[in-house]
Amino acid sequence: MNKVLFVNIEGQLGGAERSLLLLAKYLGSDFHIAVACPAGSPLAEQLTCLRVDSFIIPNPPSRSFLHIIQIIHLAKTSYRIIKIAHNFKPSIIHANNFYAAIASILSVTITRQKLLWHARDLTRFKLAPKICSFFCTRVIAVSNAVKESLIKKGIKPVKIVVVHNGIELDTSRCDIPETVQSKSVNAPVTFANVGQFVPWKKQALFIEAACRLIQKNSNTRFFLVGDDIFDGNPEYKAGLLNQIRNSETAEKITFLGWQENMNEVWSKIDCLVHTAANEPFGRVIIEAMGHHVPVIAINQCGPGEIIQNGKTGVLVNPDNIEELSEAMLKIAGDKNLALQLASAAYQYVASRFSAETTAEHIREIYQQVLAA
Repeated sequence: MNKVLFVNIEGQLGGAERSLLLLAKYLGSDFHIAVACPAGSPLAEQLTCLRVDSFIIPNPPSRSFLHIIQIIHLAKTSYRIIKIAHNFKPSIIHANNFYAAIASILSVTITRQKLLWHARDLTRFKLAPKICSFFCTRVIAVSNAVKESLIKKGIKPVKIVVVHNGIELDTSRCDIPETVQSKSVNAPVTFANVGQFVPWKKQALFIEAACRLIQKNSNTRFFLVGDDIFDGNPEYKAGLLNQIRNSETAEKITFLGWQENMNEVWSKIDCLVHTAANEPFGRVIIEAMGHHVPVIAINQCGPGEIIQNGKTGVLVNPDNIEELSEAMLKIAGDKNLALQLASAAYQYVASRFSAETTAEHIREIYQQVLAA
C-alpha cells in the first residue's frame, strides 16, 4: 500500500485541519496515511480518534512573533520533516497549506518523493509561490479563485487542479428538520457570523449590519462565533468585542467564542452571514448549507463560486452595508424564502460538496502522480 504523509504546521482545528481529517478518514482504505503535526494539539487528538498515525513537528510560534522567530521555526520543522520522511518513506508528501509546502521542500529535494501543495489561501506573497510550485508535482487549489490567483503569480496552469472542499452530511436528515419548519413566527430570528478573527473576515461589517437590522426588526438576535485561534490578531479581536460592547444593541449580540463542535450551534442559527470579501473557499458556508441553514455571503472569490444567488443563498456586493442589512431584513421577514433557500442549498451541497466526492478527486490525483 502506498504511503502518504500529510504535513500540517498548525495544531488548532481550523478549516484546513478539518478538511485534512476528512481526507485521512476517506482515503485511509486505499493509502497508508500519516500526518506530521504538533504533538498534543487538537488535531493530533482527532487523528488518534481516527487511528491515523501522527509524527511530531515543532509547535508554531504565535503569528504575532517577529519574522526571525518564524524562520527559525520553519528551519526546525524542515529538518524534522526530513527525518520523518526518511523513516516513514512516503510515496507522496501532501502539504496541507503554503507554509507546509515550504517546510517540505528540502525533504522532497533530498528524497525525490512527490510533493503536493494544497493551496487553501489567497497568499499575499508574490515570488515565493512560484518558487514553491517548482518543487511540486501538483498544486491543488480549493477554488477557481485560488487557481486564478496562483496563475497570476506565475504558476503554470497545467500544474494546478481545482478540488473543492467537502463535508460529511447526515443523509438520514436530508429534509429540513421539523424543529425549523415548525418554529413559531413570533420566535426571534438568529443570525450568526462564524470564523477566525482575522481582519479580512470583516466581522465588524456583520456587527454594524446587526445594529441596523435591529432598528427595523427588533425580533432578531445575533451570534458572533469565532476567536483569534492562532494568536495573530489580538488587537483586531479586542476591537470587535469593544464594538459589540459600545453598540446600542449589545444585549442582542452574543459572543460565543470558538466552537470546536458546531453541530449543536447550527440548530440555534436561522441564517449564516459570511462577510469575508476575499475568502479563498468558505468551508463554513457549505457546513451551514449542509445543516439546512440559509446563507448570505459576499459575491466574490470562493463564496461566489459556491452560492447560486437567489437559489441556494443570497450574494451581496463587498463592503455594501446597506445591501447586506437589507438581505438580512428580507430573510428575517420571509420564513418561506428562508426554508426554500435552505432546502435548495442542502441538495446542492449533497450533490457537489460531499467528503466522498472530494476524497475521490484527491484519490485520482494520487493515482496520476504515482503512475507518472
